[in-house]
Amino acid sequence: MYKFYCVFLAIVSAAIVSAGKEKIMLNLKKESWISDNDFKAIIKLSFPFSLCCNAYVKGKTLGVDVLFNQFIKNFKYEYTVQSLSYDCHAYFGLASSENDMMNKVKERVPTSISTTELLLIIDDKITSNSSILDVSIYKNSNVNIISRSGYWTLSENYLFPRVFKKVKRLKELRHKRGIVDLQGRQLQVAAFYNPPFCYLSTTINQTINKIDGEFFLANDDRELDGIETKLFLLMSKRLNFTWKIRKPNHYFRYGRPNGSNWEGGMIGQLFRNEIDFAFSGIWLKHDQYQYVNLTEPWYQLLIHYLVPRPRPQTSIWALTRPFTIEVWLLLIVVIIIQSINITIKARINQRVPKKFKSFILTITELLNIGSWSPLGTYGLRLQIHLWHVYGILIVTAYSSSLASRLTTPDYEPRIDTIQQFIDKNLTWGREAPVPNFDDYFNLRDPYAGKFPDKFTIDIDEEDRHVKIKKGNYAIIGRIVQGIFFPENHIRDADLKNYRVMKQEVGDYYATFAVQPWLLHSINKMVLWLRECGFTKYHLTNVIHRRTSLSLRNVLEEHDIKNNEGARVLILKPLIAGFGFFLIGLFISTLVLIYELRKKYPTISIFKTIKIMLNKKKFKKQKQYKHKSNIIIKKI
Repeated sequence: MYKFYCVFLAIVSAAIVSAGKEKIMLNLKKESWISDNDFKAIIKLSFPFSLCCNAYVKGKTLGVDVLFNQFIKNFKYEYTVQSLSYDCHAYFGLASSENDMMNKVKERVPTSISTTELLLIIDDKITSNSSILDVSIYKNSNVNIISRSGYWTLSENYLFPRVFKKVKRLKELRHKRGIVDLQGRQLQVAAFYNPPFCYLSTTINQTINKIDGEFFLANDDRELDGIETKLFLLMSKRLNFTWKIRKPNHYFRYGRPNGSNWEGGMIGQLFRNEIDFAFSGIWLKHDQYQYVNLTEPWYQLLIHYLVPRPRPQTSIWALTRPFTIEVWLLLIVVIIIQSINITIKARINQRVPKKFKSFILTITELLNIGSWSPLGTYGLRLQIHLWHVYGILIVTAYSSSLASRLTTPDYEPRIDTIQQFIDKNLTWGREAPVPNFDDYFNLRDPYAGKFPDKFTIDIDEEDRHVKIKKGNYAIIGRIVQGIFFPENHIRDADLKNYRVMKQEVGDYYATFAVQPWLLHSINKMVLWLRECGFTKYHLTNVIHRRTSLSLRNVLEEHDIKNNEGARVLILKPLIAGFGFFLIGLFISTLVLIYELRKKYPTISIFKTIKIMLNKKKFKKQKQYKHKSNIIIKKI
């Protein structure tokens, strides 16, 4: 009995207890049916990009412990055991039977995510018809299965149908990623007419995969055009897939989130697995990213408005425009100070002409010095002459500026900021549906937050035309490669009186929406297209070919151009001048009447004027007789 216990203790002491990262193991001295080199290669081929792993172990056999010990030894990164971390895309499953393994996969592994890398090791034999080889369990994940009876790998998630293949060499466990060969697979695609991204328009009704839809014929080079259409065609050629393009099958073009579901539009079709790929100005934003896979962006677009151009304007106060209010006020102050100074000097110095003792007469005299130099300025000669020079400079500057302004068209202030847009009380709109305003604008901004209140639905193109003719309507669109493209079609004639508002109201990144199994390949293609210059080329090429002259003209500023030369002066800008003349005439008439009444208080004004005229006539006759007598005497 004593010998038995000694042997038992010797066996137990041969098991070394060691603390791992997450698990305490018994390193039992039993050889695994997978060599360390093969195990290391299997991990490297199954988890080529993963730096962490979710490990699940089911089974209490000695073989399971040995295999798990090998995993810990050969996986050099962090791992968790029997818990789930969504930051890790690698999943390692170890079980003593296929039934135990299947339960773990169904419960724990997010197989719908295309980046999921799954390595399953079963310490048992399996056959080609085993339930663990049911393809439907694994959805979009990449799977390798290792068993005592052989190695299986699931075909790439971008191929259809997917099948398990039994491989003989370990290197066949590697899954291809990036720019791959889809082997002519037909993809279901959604898009819509959206210049300059897509020009597809002609459709026919078809039923594909038991789903009715409007499919684009895509048999015309003029329609099979557009920036994103050209990029899509390059992708189809490089990745070797065929396609059928359909229109969105709902009221919305992109759709709207509805709780845990997505309602309508291209995003809804993708969410319901009706299509594989969608393009035509899709925005990279959080709402859509929660429901479908969005690729790397290929371009940044800016949201702008077209606003009415400044209209030519004339004002009765055009004569005051050469100087600002500040300059006019300064001139008035200078004249008053100069008049006070001269008046005080005239009252102190008796040799200064008496006319300068009157403040009113002094101001009148100083106002006229800019055009002529007065006589009789004893005691004020230097001051008056300097004032005369100052007056000449001011009058010259005023006259030059006035001539330029009166003969050059003057325009209203431009609308270039969001604040000016709101202050002008402009409205804007587009055809249904009503947009999600939070996607377009920063609603926290005090002015941009008022844009939703200015929105009106455009019933159709004719309704939009009527609003444009009223002149208080803005057109929303985006800037692509420096050119403005409206969201809805605008007639060329309607764009004539519009220009681009300088301040952008929003921006977004353009992207593609795809099924999970296409994401990595399309991301690689987007990067490749950008790096090789294809994106820039098609941007420039499509816009050069398809942009109308009217869309280019909205970038020009007409209020700084004067191709017609000097304009003929009209009455309105000169009214102020005539007004000053009439006011002066009225005041002088009142002064004349006052003087006549003062000299002839008992005689009416008309009789007084008649007497004055007769006196003047008699005086002229007397002077004529006097001259005649002198001439006679000389003779």
